[in-house]
Amino acid sequence: MIREVEEIKIARRKLIQAPTDILKRKLSEKHLNEVVEQVLGCLKLDVKSVRSISVHGAIALGYEDEPYQMLIILGDDSPPRFQKFKEYRSMDLVIIVGEDNFMMDCKEESFGGAIASLLLFPYKLTLKSLPVAELEVEYKKHVILESLQNLILDYRLASSHLLIRAEYFLFDKLRKLSTIYLPIRRLVRSCFHNHLAESLNSVLPGCERALDALVSRGILFKRAGFYMPSEEYVISTLSRSLSILKLSRELEHSFKLYLSASLSSPIESLVELAFDPIILKPVKLPDPLKYIARETALGPQQLHVELGFREFIERVYGVEPGKIRIRKAASVLNSAYVVEFPLDDSRVKIFAKKYLNWTDFKWVAAWLWAIGVKNFSFLASVRMSNEIYFVNKLMESGFNTAEILHVNWSGRTLFQRFVEGFDMMKALRNSSDMDLGRHAQEVGELLARIHGNRICLGDCNPSSFLFSSDGKLYVVDLEQCSYDTSYAWDLAEFIYYSARYLKPEQEETFISGIIDGYARIGDVKVIEEAMDARYARVLAPLILPRNPLEFREKVRALIKR
Repeated sequence: MIREVEEIKIARRKLIQAPTDILKRKLSEKHLNEVVEQVLGCLKLDVKSVRSISVHGAIALGYEDEPYQMLIILGDDSPPRFQKFKEYRSMDLVIIVGEDNFMMDCKEESFGGAIASLLLFPYKLTLKSLPVAELEVEYKKHVILESLQNLILDYRLASSHLLIRAEYFLFDKLRKLSTIYLPIRRLVRSCFHNHLAESLNSVLPGCERALDALVSRGILFKRAGFYMPSEEYVISTLSRSLSILKLSRELEHSFKLYLSASLSSPIESLVELAFDPIILKPVKLPDPLKYIARETALGPQQLHVELGFREFIERVYGVEPGKIRIRKAASVLNSAYVVEFPLDDSRVKIFAKKYLNWTDFKWVAAWLWAIGVKNFSFLASVRMSNEIYFVNKLMESGFNTAEILHVNWSGRTLFQRFVEGFDMMKALRNSSDMDLGRHAQEVGELLARIHGNRICLGDCNPSSFLFSSDGKLYVVDLEQCSYDTSYAWDLAEFIYYSARYLKPEQEETFISGIIDGYARIGDVKVIEEAMDARYARVLAPLILPRNPLEFREKVRALIKR
């Protein structure tokens, strides 16, 4: 899917097939044994008190002259100590910590990950009586869950259709570490810049074991080498988390990390390392978003690829920008567009929708007007996420809606297949009585089926329903969709909104069609609730100047018929 990913995979396969450099390995082991013996002597540690000794960095791959760190785990609960040995040019740091504290850092980053983060690098055990490989998986599960929760807070419901590779979680964490904790930059640069393919070959298996463990818990599921968050986990995370928690959690890790490393602040580390230009220079790492794709009707597309109107048509369809026509759909206040271009002796249309914050006042006003009756999502990012999620959800459930072709997340633009036909608004104005009754009945049935899937449209107006040229009924404009149970609101809004475009003599035909269609599949009590006074208070102004009370009584009489 991604050129960089494929190159890394090829390199990893070559590494697996290549013969081992026995001489280099023997030299490394000899060198390590000598260093370990000298360090234990300097620290006055009895080897019997040591549970595990490991070296972390490119030295574990056989590169003796590259930076590395040594981790010594003792069989007690001693706090972490960070020791520098200037006589060893390549060894940046020796970390000594008790077994209990090391386990706590692996499970919940109790020390900001200052110790456990070494498990993100290639490592080699020189003394082993502790299940470090199991703790590596434990730590990587923690890293993945935190990264996954941040993704969910960013992309909300739409995150359930992200296709994520294991590399994403690794580079997401390494980027944060190298930004906030400068002493680890030499290790990051050595492993993931100088020896990227070999380091991934060493580190990714532990990430994949951690991911598979989360699959078994139902948090993720695996498909064709990608990992996708389950809908249940996404909804659960959103219901209990606020975006502000993401920032506070990351700040907490930063402070814990510096305190654990015996540094009072990031400024102190800068003073101490001021004469090391290598550490002060930012580390170049692969963009984590290169390892995430999104499902579309055109196949998986990289999340970081975000195209404008003309750029998308040119890249995907090979059409010159000058041949592309863009026009606004509906009113001038609408942020929807029709993009039209020639292709294979015909003209193709694509529907594009921009979610602009300057239009949020519409939803803020709607929320204030309907307060206590119906909640609306008014942030552009939330509305776009809702639309992406429910387009996919409805299609999976067998409903007709406009397929997604491309998502430009930062530009808040969604590209969808254009549906040829006419909407219910046009049907209200131009249909004969017979056609109007049939169209109303079809919409009533569709709405009941959608409600039967526990989905509320939220903004259920006549333009949300399209009758395509091939005779199918589509539901569109899903940015206010939700899993709440405001089914009566959908019906009430549709009936009142539609009534403003009806001639008085058409009302009975139209309303009877809606009632009959909905009652055929859904619960008639929902129709009765739709005529409740609380909905009339909000929606009755739509049908002025006709008498709202008389209209409501007419609908109630038709329901009881």
